[in-house]
Amino acid sequence: MPNPLRSLALACLPLFLATTCAAQSIAENQRWAIEARRALDQQDYKTASEAAGKIAEAPATDEFQRVAADTLLRCGESKRAIELFEQYLTQRPNDRPYLWQLGIAYYFDGRFKDGAKLFEVHRTVNPNDVENAAWHFLCVAKAESPEKAKQLLLPAPNDSRAPMEEVLQMLRSGDSGPVKQRMNSFAPGSAAARSANFYGHFYRGLYADALADTATAKKHLDIAAKHAPANYMGDIAKVYAAHLKP
Repeated sequence: MPNPLRSLALACLPLFLATTCAAQSIAENQRWAIEARRALDQQDYKTASEAAGKIAEAPATDEFQRVAADTLLRCGESKRAIELFEQYLTQRPNDRPYLWQLGIAYYFDGRFKDGAKLFEVHRTVNPNDVENAAWHFLCVAKAESPEKAKQLLLPAPNDSRAPMEEVLQMLRSGDSGPVKQRMNSFAPGSAAARSANFYGHFYRGLYADALADTATAKKHLDIAAKHAPANYMGDIAKVYAAHLKP
């Protein structure tokens, strides 16, 4: 005669094993995510990429998949990042407007029209971000022309970060002088000066790249990469500078 307790235990075994495996996978993903973050903080991109690869092999959740994609993009592996971002969006399609990182990955992969569309939809949830307008400008300039990029320049009012207002003016007028003046308006060596100089050189380089002025773009982006902070855009500056090298 069947033992009801034994039957119940056997019936629950697959669920128990699945739960245990999932817990182990989450724990492993967490360990690799911490390793990736530590490596990025130290700008050790080889180790960060390896850790992200471990997560990408078996992401325990959608969020871990996104962590792996973000890390790979910051390590300069845009194609792998795109694959993971797009897989993430199959499960979380409503997150698309928030995923500006994918637009940057599209740019590095030469998918300029896809990048422009992503930055357009990102503006619906972040309308005051000059950086979004700048990347959209770059993608449209590459896909069509700088003149078209000026015509389609996204509004981005009230971005208080220095020198973002001046960057927006540069995209509109072509004059980078106000950006340089703003960069020089802070006490030398101060945190504000370092931040303004990084972003000023970064977006002057981006603008030059949009105009196909590779020499000027390389000059500014190499400076931005040399003085890049240990954060997301700092890593992107390094990726960008490397992207322009022959």
